[in-house]
Amino acid sequence: MIFKNMFKWLAFVTVLSAAWLPADAAAAAPGNEHPARAGRLTALDPEECEPFLVQTRIMEITRERGTLVVAEREIREIEATIGDKQFKTEFLGLDGTPETAAGFRVGQYVMVEGFLHPDGYVAALVVQKIEKPVEPKRTYAPVEKSRKSLRRGVDAVRSK
Repeated sequence: MIFKNMFKWLAFVTVLSAAWLPADAAAAAPGNEHPARAGRLTALDPEECEPFLVQTRIMEITRERGTLVVAEREIREIEATIGDKQFKTEFLGLDGTPETAAGFRVGQYVMVEGFLHPDGYVAALVVQKIEKPVEPKRTYAPVEKSRKSLRRGVDAVRSK
């Protein structure tokens, strides 16, 4: 009985996979790749994009697609010719020397400069490792007596 049910289940899975796999394989072909899923951009219209510059931590890395997530934005590599200029993403280390994208890790602080596309992703021109940004220290001064007395005067008026 168990083998009979297992055989039926195996046959069912085989039929489903045979029906779906060719469609998925055609969709995953390099020429048919959806532009929103592509990791590296080969075309970009700078007229529809805004400049983008941020210094923050890497939130996520998707090595299969070649993308980073920084400041809740997907960062994509670019290798395109726009007009007569060639644009290619540069990955730089702390000292400004070229590095591979594989040298970056989640939690690392980076500076990303590029173009913010209306679809929400960023076409990066430069991704550089940086030291953790130092936040300015805030010092809190004691409240002046005159300000305290003013507040007490208001409280005294309210209580009457």
